[in-house]
Amino acid sequence: MSYVRTLEEVRTVIGHAKLDEGELAPVTQVLCFPPAGDIRDHYKFVELDDTLLGVLRGGDRLVFRGEKDENAVLCTRNQTFEVKEAETSNSMLLVPDLVLADEIGTSQAAERILQEKKVAGVFYKYLELRQCKPRLQKLRRLLDESRYRGPELEEDLRQGGVRTYSFPELLVAVQASEQELRAALREMLAVELDGAWRVLDHEYRFRVVSHILNLVDENSWPLDAVPRDLTLSTLSGLVPESILAQCFRWYTEPTADEGLFRLRGDRVCCILAEVLLRAAGKFNLNEFLTAWQQSVPEGMKTDMKYLDGIALMDLKSKPEVIWYFAETDLPEDVNERFRVLFQMREKWTLVEIHPYIQRLATDKVNVNALLTKHARACTVNGVKYYSAKHR
Repeated sequence: MSYVRTLEEVRTVIGHAKLDEGELAPVTQVLCFPPAGDIRDHYKFVELDDTLLGVLRGGDRLVFRGEKDENAVLCTRNQTFEVKEAETSNSMLLVPDLVLADEIGTSQAAERILQEKKVAGVFYKYLELRQCKPRLQKLRRLLDESRYRGPELEEDLRQGGVRTYSFPELLVAVQASEQELRAALREMLAVELDGAWRVLDHEYRFRVVSHILNLVDENSWPLDAVPRDLTLSTLSGLVPESILAQCFRWYTEPTADEGLFRLRGDRVCCILAEVLLRAAGKFNLNEFLTAWQQSVPEGMKTDMKYLDGIALMDLKSKPEVIWYFAETDLPEDVNERFRVLFQMREKWTLVEIHPYIQRLATDKVNVNALLTKHARACTVNGVKYYSAKHR
């Protein structure tokens, strides 16, 4: 038989605490604990800041994402949060129908009222949230498996049982918020084909861009006056419409003249540099720069800054060399990424390493903070270098 606290016992406790009962609310809530075996772990406590609490109060939802072998994340519509279990030395009680002080009121009653409140659980742990970057490596892996290489190879993919993913399916599989996932698909030049999101194989994307550049050259169109509609209609028989429109949108930008677009030098130069570097291994730097400039449309200028995040150079070798090294091929995990970077090169300048860690930075942890935590700095002949913190 469970113990029931009496009114006299409550008044005795009030007296021991040297409180004036007349100044207290007239309701005393007595917490009743179920037998130890009846307390079940049905609930988890999550610590929310005012922003996340506002999301829920605004009628939106928070979503936990992750497979059984993944550490869970929590997502809003536009942010992702790492979920960590934290311990507290205090006991936290879950009492579903507990009445708070401001809900009781201040009216005086002739007799004190006792109300039993059942404790649903006792907790010593809670879930702590910390904003993090979306985990997109899985997205790249899923889309890499179904890379679009041209309509002539689609049947081979189907017969091979390669799976493709719609946006809702990607949202379930990938640990990212909806807005972050859409942004990642744009950054990856993904295109929606028959309801599934696909990335273009590099060679096929280069083929599409070459069609556009050749058409510009054949018609002697100025690089800043490329007619969109005419380009799309002329090439529609060579490239699926959605892919052609996506590539045109990515490699051009609108001008003040309606219907006319300017070729984006940064992106055109970048893909042409990739084509040269991917097949070359280590390339004589001077020979590469000459071949690169010759490969771009007449009137377009190459620039070394377009190589950020896709190539590394060794200016101390004789002759100087350059080779393909893409940021997108590096691990998403920050510790693993720094390990790979310092395996590739023992010492980096800030200018060299910046393109390879910029995407890992957040509003709270910038590039300098990442380097302070994961690298060791030294100065040689007035130049600051970063190397592995632990060797």
